[in-house]
Amino acid sequence: MADNNAAVLTQHAKVLIVDYKKADAERLADILKKLWPCASVTVLRSCQQFTYLKQKERFSAAFISSGHAGIHLVRKLQLFAPKCNIIFVEDNKDFAYEGILTRPSGYLLKPVTAESVRIELEHLRYPLLSETAPVLKVQTFGNFVVYNEEGKPLHFTRAISREILAYLINQRGFPVTGRDIAADVLEESDYTEAVSKKISQYVADLIKDMKKEGYDDVVVKQNRQLFIDKNAVDCDLYHYLNGDPEAVQSYHGEYMIDYSWAEFSSLGE
Repeated sequence: MADNNAAVLTQHAKVLIVDYKKADAERLADILKKLWPCASVTVLRSCQQFTYLKQKERFSAAFISSGHAGIHLVRKLQLFAPKCNIIFVEDNKDFAYEGILTRPSGYLLKPVTAESVRIELEHLRYPLLSETAPVLKVQTFGNFVVYNEEGKPLHFTRAISREILAYLINQRGFPVTGRDIAADVLEESDYTEAVSKKISQYVADLIKDMKKEGYDDVVVKQNRQLFIDKNAVDCDLYHYLNGDPEAVQSYHGEYMIDYSWAEFSSLGE
């Protein structure tokens, strides 16, 4: 695969990272963004989140941690994407033999390095699936605007539902709870039953609006948590964080100016 490494790293593909350790997941995601800028990277903090993802069959590579739970997840993933390249990422070799039985593409020991990840990408077991660009366009620089594939702004039943979508975009794929939304978006100091019910209705309206527009894979609801499937959006913020020159040039110091909570966001983090 080494001779084709340059071709691999210029292809669009969906890549999955599953690691309950936030720092480890972010480190690997940063390495992948630098080595493979064309890849769409989805980061999950638990194996349970995988159940709620759309288009599971489109993953070309998956970096899986979490021990026995991770091995169980791999077997589930292989039902959807049998040609997905599995790379186990673990703290030690305790799960190596059990992992080998799933016929992975590779195995990494923590802490991962750019060089070790690059070597795994050079020796992927299966060819990559082609990944088309997402059609839902999200603008966060300046005003927050969401466009459909025809370039027209999406209609939202409630302005607060639209704001919750902006908040989820700002969280960059990490899950949030109703309590988080209450504190950050509604600025409610007490998370009462009445507040909880209001948020549940706002979220239900948001999901209904997205489904009506044909984008029901963007907002993922897992039990009492919500997060964005970053693969389902074309967002200037995410392009900026990936170092895309056009996105970097388009940022002029204004970010989601519609919302007071967004002014505390740091694009450098």
